[in-house]
Amino acid sequence: MSNGHTFEGNVNSSDNITPLEGASSNDFDFNGLRRGDRIQIFSFGNQIDGNGTFIHVQDGFLIWTDSSDNINTTSLDAISISRVTGTA
Repeated sequence: MSNGHTFEGNVNSSDNITPLEGASSNDFDFNGLRRGDRIQIFSFGNQIDGNGTFIHVQDGFLIWTDSSDNINTTSLDAISISRVTGTA
């Protein structure tokens, strides 16, 4: 169960994404997620690889690291992303 927000969808170069108040455009990447945010990734309702760390979104793919520090690229077509909040 997540205490965060769930985001779904694709990002295109034509998307108009505005930084959150107080955040520079360099800090903001996708639907309020910032590089370094702890995330959970779900595919068809099943969690993928435990918790990870958000890096960025590029060309319709989520770039993130898993709990073993492996860099992953996952298509946004069939996933949802939940920000992990609080402590474990």
